[in-house]
Amino acid sequence: MFLTISLSGDAANPATDLGYLLHKHPGKAQRFSTSYGTAHVFYPEADDARCTAALLLETDPAALVRRGKGKGRGGAPDAALAQYVNDRPYAASSLLAVALSGVFSSAMRGVCAARPERAAAPLPLRIEVPVLPARGGAALVRALFEPLGWRVAAEPVPLDTEFPQWGDSRYVRLVLASETLTLAEALRHLYVLLPVLDDAKHYWVSADEVDKLLRAGEGWLPGHPEQQLITSRYLSRRWSLTRQAREALELVRLAEADDSEVEAIDNAVGEETEAEE
Repeated sequence: MFLTISLSGDAANPATDLGYLLHKHPGKAQRFSTSYGTAHVFYPEADDARCTAALLLETDPAALVRRGKGKGRGGAPDAALAQYVNDRPYAASSLLAVALSGVFSSAMRGVCAARPERAAAPLPLRIEVPVLPARGGAALVRALFEPLGWRVAAEPVPLDTEFPQWGDSRYVRLVLASETLTLAEALRHLYVLLPVLDDAKHYWVSADEVDKLLRAGEGWLPGHPEQQLITSRYLSRRWSLTRQAREALELVRLAEADDSEVEAIDNAVGEETEAEE
């Protein structure tokens, strides 16, 4: 599975600045170990006009089963076989999202000492995900990304090009383009929404996932029209965690509307609750 991130530029603002922003040199191919395989970062093209970074994740099926404690996906009768025969090596999922956050952790935080002005500025970005599981189809892909400032092209992948009568699969080829977002914002969107669209995670969702969601969703998730779906799916429909996250997001929304600090709103709500009791 892989995705590409492209930046357009010119002589004054060369696209090769993407290497500084991602903290990965365009002239090198690099490898990084992950819990479930090996992540590769390389640049298919790199000049002043256009620079493209590719993140390729090679998964280890045995590691997936071992770390999953032998549990199959979905509890189906053929779950034992499904642990080894599945779409995880090919389709973007939470595996790719976790690799993205690990390999590009500084970029996701917007940290770049060499090019701080470009890290803080909106950039002409293009992101491609060749095979993305989309439970909800292309319409849901657009509903999730378009409110964030992306132009979205989500082309359904046919089940078999030799047999068009079989129809489309649940996968899409995704292309995102924007000139209004920073690289950090783009990476955080992908980190949250890739597993949301797949509607599955390769690891047990514990309480610390709420904090991860709130950090990655800062600045965009509180006001997103699909916040409820995003929160529920990201937290694997664990009701208690979903409620906790949505309460925290509502506090953020109220604080932004009132131009106050979240702590002040939280204290006010707590005082009202105590008075009612």
